[in-house]
Amino acid sequence: MPQALFKLKSDADPKSVRQWQDLAHAMVGKVPGLLELQAGPPVELTAPMAKGYDMGVVVLVDYVETLATFFTHPSHDEYCSHRTYFLVLVHLPSIIRVHELYMQVCEQGSTIGYDIEF
Repeated sequence: MPQALFKLKSDADPKSVRQWQDLAHAMVGKVPGLLELQAGPPVELTAPMAKGYDMGVVVLVDYVETLATFFTHPSHDEYCSHRTYFLVLVHLPSIIRVHELYMQVCEQGSTIGYDIEF
C-alpha cells in the first residue's frame, strides 16, 4: 500500500490543491488494480505530529506488482479540463496535467513515499 506525504507551498491556492486531490481520486477506475486512493490533510487531533506535512495520500492496490503500473500509468500525465469558473479565478490554462498541479502546490523535494505490503 503506497503512502506519500507532501508539504504544500505556503502560497498554494486552495482551489488548486482541491483540484489536485480530485484529479488524483479520478485515477481510480483508470489504473488497472488501483482499488482506492484517498488524499487529504491530517486530522486535527494528530496534526501536531505531522511535522509540517500538509497532505497525505494513501493508495490501495490489488497486488504489490500493481505499483509499477500505478506509477507509470498515463493517467499521471493525462490532461484534464478545468471548469470555466476555476479558470477565471486563478488564470490557469484550460488544460493541465495532474503532475503539473502537483508541481504548482507542493514544495519541491519535500515528498516522502513509503510502501507497505499486508
